[in-house]
Amino acid sequence: MSRILPRTLFLLLAFLCLIGVQLQAQGLNPKGIAANVGLRDAPLEVAVGIEINQISFVDQKSENFGVVATLRANWHDPALAFDAEEYGRSYRLMKPEAFVDYAGSIPAIAPGFVVQNQQSNRWIHQALVVIHANGDARYLEKSSLTLQAPHFNFTRYPFDRQQFYFEIASVFPSDLVRFTILEEHSGLGDLLGEEEWILDNDRMETSKVIGLTGRESDQVALAFNGSRHLMYYVIRIFLPMLVLIVVSWATFFLDEYRKRIEIAGANLLIFVAFNWVISDDLPKLGYLTFLDFILQWMFVVTGLIMVFSVGLSRLKSSGREKLARKLDNYAVKWIYPLGYTAIIGFAVSEYLVFV
Repeated sequence: MSRILPRTLFLLLAFLCLIGVQLQAQGLNPKGIAANVGLRDAPLEVAVGIEINQISFVDQKSENFGVVATLRANWHDPALAFDAEEYGRSYRLMKPEAFVDYAGSIPAIAPGFVVQNQQSNRWIHQALVVIHANGDARYLEKSSLTLQAPHFNFTRYPFDRQQFYFEIASVFPSDLVRFTILEEHSGLGDLLGEEEWILDNDRMETSKVIGLTGRESDQVALAFNGSRHLMYYVIRIFLPMLVLIVVSWATFFLDEYRKRIEIAGANLLIFVAFNWVISDDLPKLGYLTFLDFILQWMFVVTGLIMVFSVGLSRLKSSGREKLARKLDNYAVKWIYPLGYTAIIGFAVSEYLVFV
């Protein structure tokens, strides 16, 4: 028994040493794993460019938008350099999946990224990695996807100006990979195919976020602004609203109070229809927009006109027609026009000027 125990311990120790040698040879030990992602004196600097070629839709109710975009990334890694004469060409072309395997075998860093505000699958039309003999590398991708737009604010609707973002964050922490901006390949295309919005002020921004590793990672984003073509709202909404206000004011010149009540009732139905049409384009908001405020007060004023006309009719039927005409005269000349002026002035100052 005393002889068997030392032999058993010796065989176990030899077996563990053999496993350690094999793991080290295959790069699976902790040091080997660290080497595969690159133990560098400085972070790998990757220049990222985001160019939006098309805006396929803007869904303000779901607060997202669809894009067709071209993504580019340039970096230099000496580990990727190779002998052009031996290879027979000064560059190598690879699919992204093949490049990841190739980079892991050198070892070198294969810069990865995630689209932070992506809401659906990213349909990659084409993607390619180009490696030059001197170690320069370039990633090219054209894809389509849906992006979240959580910064939408409709308080000034339809005079609102919205913010759009296309955010790309590094998979690696900032001490391994650092993102910079590739300005010459970033921005909005010339033919976006978007008719409702005027898109401008495109710019690239950099920031730090908590990445997939749970550590601070670099992020770049293409930011741009959008405002609406106001002609649509002027013709389809504001002009009909102005006509309805004038028609409601014109009813005060009718001597027959019952006719006023009928016209005011029809106007109420029209305002309800307006409200449904506008609310159908927007999410269920917890606040009033500029247009909501105007419509609600138009609804209230039209209801008051009905109540006022009923009151005047009652005064006339009770033999107090002179008082009824006096009140009617005040309403025509002062109360109605000044009331609407106050409502619109308050809405402009509260929703458009000081927001």
